[in-house]
Amino acid sequence: MKSMQNNDKTDWQILGQLKLPVGANADDPIRIWLMEILAPINLPVNFLDKILKSAQDSARRAMQAESLMKFEHIHLIIFVPLGHVSKRRTWGFFRIDKAESPSGDGKPVDHSIELYLYLEGQ
Repeated sequence: MKSMQNNDKTDWQILGQLKLPVGANADDPIRIWLMEILAPINLPVNFLDKILKSAQDSARRAMQAESLMKFEHIHLIIFVPLGHVSKRRTWGFFRIDKAESPSGDGKPVDHSIELYLYLEGQ
């Protein structure tokens, strides 16, 4: 697993990545992948549902925007704190959507959806 460090010294590791082709229905592949990748963390069902809805909504919006930006793929990436341990703590998450700017050379650009899961109070 890769780790990423930002300026506030919070370490993140990539829990998993999913590459979705544009034009396909992404709801089922996202649901199946998220349930598999997040199963070891043992998150509450209602929290899993929020993450799933956020990821699916973001993927739908990206696919609708594809006609303007010409995306080739959508990348879904899950980040968790380095050395994450739940110990019955409350989890939260935030999402960042990123799209490359078209370069003008006609090449397709990529869109990424980054989901960051964190433990409350850290």
